Amino acid sequence: MHALLGAAYRSLTGREPPRRPVPGGPSIWRMLAEEIALAVRAVVHPVQMGSAAVVVLAVGVLLGPTTPGPVLGVGPLLAVVTVVGLLALAVAHRLLQRLPEQPVLLRGPVVVLASATIVVVGTAVVAYLTAIVTGADPTAEGDGLTASLPVDGTLLVGAALLVLGVLVAGVTHRVAVPASLLFLATGMALGDDGVGMVALEDPVLVQSLGVIALVVILHDGGLSTTPERLRLGLGPGLALATIGVGITAGVTAVATMWLVDAPPRVAWLIGAIVASTDASAVFSLLRQVRVPPRLSALLEAESGTNDPVTVLLTVGLVSSWQAPPAAVDWLTFGVLQLVGGLCFGVAGGWAASLLLRRGGVRAPGLLPVLTVNMAGLTYGLTTTVGASGFLAVYVSGLVVAADPRIDQATIRPFVDALSRAAEIGLFLLLGLLVFPSQLPAIAGTAVVVAVVLIAVARPAAVVLSLAWFGVSRREMVAVSWLGMRGAVPIVLATLAFSAGIPEAPLIFDVVFFVVVLTTVLQGLTALPVVRALRLSDPTPPEPDRHDSPTPVG
Repeated sequence: MHALLGAAYRSLTGREPPRRPVPGGPSIWRMLAEEIALAVRAVVHPVQMGSAAVVVLAVGVLLGPTTPGPVLGVGPLLAVVTVVGLLALAVAHRLLQRLPEQPVLLRGPVVVLASATIVVVGTAVVAYLTAIVTGADPTAEGDGLTASLPVDGTLLVGAALLVLGVLVAGVTHRVAVPASLLFLATGMALGDDGVGMVALEDPVLVQSLGVIALVVILHDGGLSTTPERLRLGLGPGLALATIGVGITAGVTAVATMWLVDAPPRVAWLIGAIVASTDASAVFSLLRQVRVPPRLSALLEAESGTNDPVTVLLTVGLVSSWQAPPAAVDWLTFGVLQLVGGLCFGVAGGWAASLLLRRGGVRAPGLLPVLTVNMAGLTYGLTTTVGASGFLAVYVSGLVVAADPRIDQATIRPFVDALSRAAEIGLFLLLGLLVFPSQLPAIAGTAVVVAVVLIAVARPAAVVLSLAWFGVSRREMVAVSWLGMRGAVPIVLATLAFSAGIPEAPLIFDVVFFVVVLTTVLQGLTALPVVRALRLSDPTPPEPDRHDSPTPVG
C-alpha cells in the first residue's frame, strides 16, 4: 500500500515522498480522515443538496414517458443515487484542489483516494442510471455484460507469444542453439500436439502472414546491405541464386527418388522447395557468426535474390499437377519473375527515396513507417504483374540504403526491430502449424533428404557456381555450410495445400523436418566450422548494420 501511495506521489510531484511521519505527530490515516471531513463540510450545503435532488427528480419524471425503463416508479431512488454520486465526486475534487495545502506525506494517499473515487463512483452512477432507463430490474441477478471483441483473444495470444519469443531471443546468446529453432520448438510446444494452448490449422492463413513477415525481413536485409558489400558479393551471389538453386533442386530430387522411392513429382517439388537459402535465417546467423566481408556479402546476396528461382520451380511444379506448362510458359514466367522483380524493386526504391527526401514528412518517427509501407506497396504492385515481390522488396531496400541523402540512422533501427519481431512471429506460427506426432512417420525420408541436401546437393551447387569467381576451397566449404534454410521453404510448402495437391501434408512435413534438421546441425556447428577453416572475422560489426550482441537466430 505504501509503495502504491509513494508511486502516486512521485508521478504527481516528481519527488520522493518522506519515509515516515514526523515523530510524535498524527498518523497518516488520521490526517486523511480530517481532510475528508473538511472536504465534506465544504461541499455539503442544504440548499445545494435540496436543489440537486429536486432537479434530478424532475428530470426523471420528465424522461419517464419517453424511456422504456420504470423511471417514474424509481424517481426517488434515482435522485438519491445521483445526488450521492455527485457528492462523492465533489468531495474528491475538493481533496485534489487542496493538494498544495496538504502535508507532503498526505499527498500520495489523497491522489489515490480521489482518483479511485472519481473513476469508480462516476462509472457506477452512470451504469445504474443506464440500467434504470433501459428497464433493467435493479434487484435481479443477470448473466453479466461484456464488451469483448472477436480480436481480443487473438491479440492476447499474439502478444503473449511475441513476448515469449523476445524472451527466448534474449537467452540465445547464452545457449548454443539458434533462436529460430527455439521459436519453432516453442510454437510446437504450445500447439495442438503440445499443451494445446493455441490451435492453428489453417496453412493458407500462415502462408499469408508468412509473406507479410518475409516482406519486412527481406526489406530490412536490403537496407542493411551497403553498396560496397553488394559489390563484393553480387556476382557469385547471383550465380548461387540462379544456377546454384537449380543444381541443388535437381540433385536433391533425383536422390530422393532413388533413395526413398518417392514419386517423381513429389521428389521434384521437395527438391525445389528446399533448394534456396533463407534470408531471415542467413541474416540472423551472420549476426552471430562473423565471417570476412566478402563471404558475408555473398551469402546475403544469395539469400536475398534466390527466391524468384525457387518460386519459379515451385509454382511450375505445382501447376504441372493440373496441366503441364509449355516450355515458353516456363521461360516467360522465369524472365518475368527476375526482370520484373528487379525493375519494380529499383522503381519502388527510387520512389521511396524520393518521398523520404521530398515528401514533406517532417516527423522523424514517420520516416521508417513510410519506408516499410513503400516496401509493402512495391511488393503488391510487383505481384500484380506476376513478378517476384520478394526480390522487389529486397532490391528496393538496396536502393534506399544506397541514397546518402537519406537519414539512415532514423530508418534502420525501426525496420530492424520490426524485422526481428516479424521473424519471431513467423517461426512461432510455423511451429504452431506442425503436428509433432505426425513427424516420426516421415522421419526416415526427411533425414535422407537433409543429408543429401547438406552433404551432396549444396556442395555441388557451390563448387559448380563459384569456381569461376576465384573463391578458395576453404571459402567454398564455409559458403556451403552457412547456407541456412528457414521460413521461406516452409511458407512455399503451404502452396501445396492451397493447390489441393493430395500429397500436400507429406510434402509439408518433410520440408519442415528438413528445415529443422539442417537448422540444428548447421546452426550448432557454424561457429566451430568457421573457426576450423580460419575464416572467423575478428573485426567488430559495422555501425550502420545495427548488429546486436543478442542474436535472433
